[in-house]
Amino acid sequence: MASLQLPARTGLRLGQSQQTVVRPVLRPLGLVQQRRAVIASGGHDRDISTRVAEVVAPTTSLGDAAAAAASDAARWADMSYSQQYDELYKNKPINPKKVVPKPSKTAQMEEPGAGRVFLSDVATKGKRPSFMNRDWNATDKYYLAFIGGMHLLACAAPFTYSPQMVVLFLASYFVTGCLGITLSYHRMLSHKSFTVPKWLEYILAYCGVLAVQGDPLEWSSSHRYHHLHTDTPLDPHSPYEGFWWCHMGWLLDNTATMERVSNRSNADDLESQWYYRWLRDTYAFHVVAQLAVLYLVGGFPAVVWGGALRMCWVWHITWFVNSASHCWGYQDYNTGDLSKNNWWVGILAFGEGWHNNHHAFEFSARHGFEWWQVDMTWYIIMALQKVGLATNVKLPTERQKAKLAFKKPAEAAA
Repeated sequence: MASLQLPARTGLRLGQSQQTVVRPVLRPLGLVQQRRAVIASGGHDRDISTRVAEVVAPTTSLGDAAAAAASDAARWADMSYSQQYDELYKNKPINPKKVVPKPSKTAQMEEPGAGRVFLSDVATKGKRPSFMNRDWNATDKYYLAFIGGMHLLACAAPFTYSPQMVVLFLASYFVTGCLGITLSYHRMLSHKSFTVPKWLEYILAYCGVLAVQGDPLEWSSSHRYHHLHTDTPLDPHSPYEGFWWCHMGWLLDNTATMERVSNRSNADDLESQWYYRWLRDTYAFHVVAQLAVLYLVGGFPAVVWGGALRMCWVWHITWFVNSASHCWGYQDYNTGDLSKNNWWVGILAFGEGWHNNHHAFEFSARHGFEWWQVDMTWYIIMALQKVGLATNVKLPTERQKAKLAFKKPAEAAA
């Protein structure tokens, strides 16, 4: 991790003391990235402290080590995204758990050949060909065929319309998109922002499987890497590589994506549970089975409305959290990345669009901090809490929010 590193022979030994504070605000030398990595993996943060165990003549002073680390961090922070990418990927394999500072937005704007996302402050420069002039492996071709096939099948919706099919679409949208992806996969499994009884946890996770976005272990692991490396070249889907890339292009380039997220050890908490291993190993069966059940219940129209159309709808809403909510909107908190609060994504994605709030406090079960920031997922968590099914619900304190908040003009003038 890109925290302060001590040489092996400083004459000091490191000790660690447990903290109970949910999220202290750590800024210097990438320590905030280290903290985010711990939160993303569902753990507790630990204070970095030293204890003098014995006196040994050091070969390198602690001050020199800190100065070297600061100099290296400053060098990386002055680079554009493209420069960081070239530096990291010139020596493979890369270390997906090594954190680098956020790239310079100004340097990226000045990058030769950089474009710009429409009506956005994001300067983009693709680092890999999207379609032509690159190798497509078997996984890429399968994903393209399946995603493309579902989009083609969804085009049959106008010809199979009925009020019953609209109800089926809306119900499956809520079950898979809200209960499955945002409530279960994201806030509960990826960030551990609350807990529920195992029987309910497993039911909600299965709702996520029906969304056809991957098994819970894969999804959570990739998302934790996103928070560890947000908008750096190790992020699996940063808009610095283009809007298409962060929206869905990364899903069609398995080689590039696996370089960043193939190490699943950051999801050992899920790997250790038989249920999530079973869902991973039998995932394809559940995808096919739900389409078969839809056909048995409602024929071809049900496959179109409750299957293909609903899948595509939930896919794109989830992808808009990665793309639109890193390009358009506003920031209330100084996260150092491109995350934005985007109202229309917030509504469509059941509260996930308040994305700057989320990146400021990944552990929070609530994303819409203001009364007008509609957060359907949070309302469900509150209801579960009231009936005793949701416990250990994590929220940032007002003091924590104040530390990360951008100062308003009146406050800055004072």
